[in-house]
This record gives sequence, C-alpha cells and structure tokens, in this order.
Amino acid sequence: MNTWKPILAALVIFAAGVVTGGLTVKLRQPRLPHPGSGQVKKTAGLPREAQLRELSRRMQAELDLTHEQRGRIEAMIRDSQERMKALRDDVGQKMNEELRELRQKIRGELTPEQRKKFAEIMKQHDDRTARPSPPAAGKPE
Repeated sequence: MNTWKPILAALVIFAAGVVTGGLTVKLRQPRLPHPGSGQVKKTAGLPREAQLRELSRRMQAELDLTHEQRGRIEAMIRDSQERMKALRDDVGQKMNEELRELRQKIRGELTPEQRKKFAEIMKQHDDRTARPSPPAAGKPE
C-alpha cells in the first residue's frame, strides 16, 4: 500500500529537476535577434555595464538624445537593473526555501534506510547543479 509514496516522491524530484534544468537552460541561452529587427550587435553575452553602454550608444545614435535625456535615461536603466536584481535574488531565495521544504516533506515519508539513499541522491544532484558560473568577460577570476 505504501509502495506508491517512494514512486511519487521520485516523480516529484524528477519533475522539480526538469523544471529547474529547463529554466536554467532558458536563462543561460543568449537571445538571438528576430529576423528583420535591424539589430546588428549581439549584447546578450556582454556584462551588464557593457550592455548599458551599447544600449546608450544605440539610443544616442538612433534617437539623437540630448545630453540631459541621455543622463536621465541611463539613470533609469541603472535603477531598473538594481530592482530586477533584487527581484531575481528574492525569487531565487523563495525557490530554494520551497525546495528545502519539499525535501523535508519527502524525508518524512521515507524509512531511515531510504533517507540515507535519498541523502546520497540529493548530494549527487546538488554536486551536479552547483557548477560554478563562467567568469564574466573582462573580469579576473
């Protein structure tokens, strides 16, 4: 009767891994311009400061901004980037809390022997997913 619980737990872990992996791949892939968009330079792989400089350069060239407009727009972009970073940090923290809670609930369903195996599975999973990010271009390691 209880044989479905480990199977369900394994499926939940698998699904969480698939979702996490899919999101990671999606977020790490550079965004390609749409055909006909006129975008010549690819900025997705550039560090954030370089992206800001490239955006500023394009806006100046294509919109003929005044010096004052350019300064105000650059400040808006920097402020927005800070707010987006805070949102990413907050969401990441909430996801980590949810995963910790899920693991705790799963442990509660397992026998002591299963918990040992589960701990090893989770350690292997964590080791695989904890790869260091490649260093940003232009920054020393």
